[in-house]
Amino acid sequence: MGKGRWRYRKLFRKRYGRIIWLVTKRNGEKGYFKFPVQKKQRKEQRILVANEYIAAALAKRVGLPVAKVKLVTVRGPRGIRRRGLLSQKASANKVIPWKRAKKRVYRRLDEKVKKANLLARIAAFDAWIMNPDRNNRNLILYRKKSAKQYKWYLIDHGIAVFGKPSRWSLRKAKRQFRKKKAYKFTMHSGSKKKKQRVPKGLKRFTQDNQKSLDKMVKKIKKLPNSAIRKAVKKVPRGYLKRAERKFITKVLIHRKKQIKKIVKRISTR
Repeated sequence: MGKGRWRYRKLFRKRYGRIIWLVTKRNGEKGYFKFPVQKKQRKEQRILVANEYIAAALAKRVGLPVAKVKLVTVRGPRGIRRRGLLSQKASANKVIPWKRAKKRVYRRLDEKVKKANLLARIAAFDAWIMNPDRNNRNLILYRKKSAKQYKWYLIDHGIAVFGKPSRWSLRKAKRQFRKKKAYKFTMHSGSKKKKQRVPKGLKRFTQDNQKSLDKMVKKIKKLPNSAIRKAVKKVPRGYLKRAERKFITKVLIHRKKQIKKIVKRISTR
C-alpha cells in the first residue's frame, strides 16, 4: 500500500448507524475515519460532509485551530473499501479530549493552555455557524512530552451549519428563515429555548475574557462575503445541490451581519 494512503488500524466507535475507525499512514500520521453503514445514513452523509467542510474552512478563516477534514477511501479489515470523512489527529505524545483534562487545567487556562484567549472566541464562532453542540469531547488538547502548555483544536461539526443531517429539508429551512428575526434561534432546531452548549470551565472564562469574545464578533462581522462563498465551495462536488449552496451562503452572510445581536442574546442566557 502506498505511503500516502490511510490504513485501517482498529474500530474506534460504532453509534447512530455510523462507524468510526482509527486509521494511520506509514509516516505515523493518525486520524479518525467516519462512514455510514445504514442505507438511511448513506443518504444523509452528504449533509454531514458539507457541515464539516464548511465549518472547518470558516474556523480557519477566523483564526481558530481546527482539525483537517477530507474525503478518503480506506480498505477495511475484510478488504472492503469504504468512502468516508477523515478528521486528522494531532501529531503529539498526548492527545486528549477536553473532558479528560485535569482540574488544574480548567482553573489556570492562561497558564496551562497556549493561546488560551482564543478559547473565549469559540462561543461567538459556534453561534455564527449554528453549532449547538460544543461539548467536552469535541475540543481537543495536545502536547509533546517536553511542552509545559497544551495546544488545542476543534473537531466534529457534523450538526452545525445545515443542522442534523437526518432532519435537513431545504423547503422547511427556507420557511423557517423567512420568519421575522430568524437570527435569534438555531435555524435547524427551530427552538427558541434551545441553549448553546459550552465545554466545562469555558462559560466563566468566556465571561471573564469579554474583550477577546468581542474581537471575534468584530472579526466575523468584517469577514468579506467572498470568504463565505469560498468556504461553501470547499464542499466536494456532488455533495450539495446548487440551491442548497446558494441558501446556506445567504444564511451565513445574514448571520454575519447580525452576529453582535446573536452573541449578546446567547451571553444573557
